[in-house]
Amino acid sequence: MANKVAIFGAHGKVAQLLISKLGSSKYEPLALVRKQEQVDDFIAGGVDAKLISLEDDTLGKIAEAIKGCSAVVFSAGAGGKGGADRTVAVDLDSAVKAMEATELNNIKRFIMVSAIGADDRDFWYWNIPSLRTYYICKKYADRELRRTNLDWTILQPGALKDIPEKGSLQPENEIFQTKTYETVGISRADVAEVILQSLEHPSTIHKTLTLINGDVPIQKWIKNHKN
Repeated sequence: MANKVAIFGAHGKVAQLLISKLGSSKYEPLALVRKQEQVDDFIAGGVDAKLISLEDDTLGKIAEAIKGCSAVVFSAGAGGKGGADRTVAVDLDSAVKAMEATELNNIKRFIMVSAIGADDRDFWYWNIPSLRTYYICKKYADRELRRTNLDWTILQPGALKDIPEKGSLQPENEIFQTKTYETVGISRADVAEVILQSLEHPSTIHKTLTLINGDVPIQKWIKNHKN
């Protein structure tokens, strides 16, 4: 199990694309989902899966579920379902529980799927009022992760698109020069690829990476973040 990667929120679109990519890599995915039928579907497809609710299960049970893994990916989210209370429960508290479970197992590697501009309150507080609670949760979940001793990477993708994988990203220093929130998009498949490349490249540890599609091939883009 040395290369087993635990994925919280494994039934989400980005996570499912990641699981497909991991299947042809040196890593083995462990899908963590909150419905038994989702567990059954993954197992039927040859993917190891466990029934876990970050909202409702104890920290001990969550930690036991990821025992023996070498890395953790947090790609869970309320997705606007259940109102502000559930957004806080999933996008903030569940993220922190995932971090704590990771630490309890002495697992070092943790990759967080966050949201573009989460650190910049001026970016989202007034410009995107409909997502204010969501962004508050992302901001403070990211902050809490940075305070841990984990080997973390925070990915802050733009608006997620169901479009074909492009395989390239825009340099971060150019993103907000020419783009507005409404146009900073990225293929979900490209986010999944960056997660995989982050697992492969220790240079992404302790980095916060802003992701939108552009013209720089992903592997080259990743290598540009060595310093």
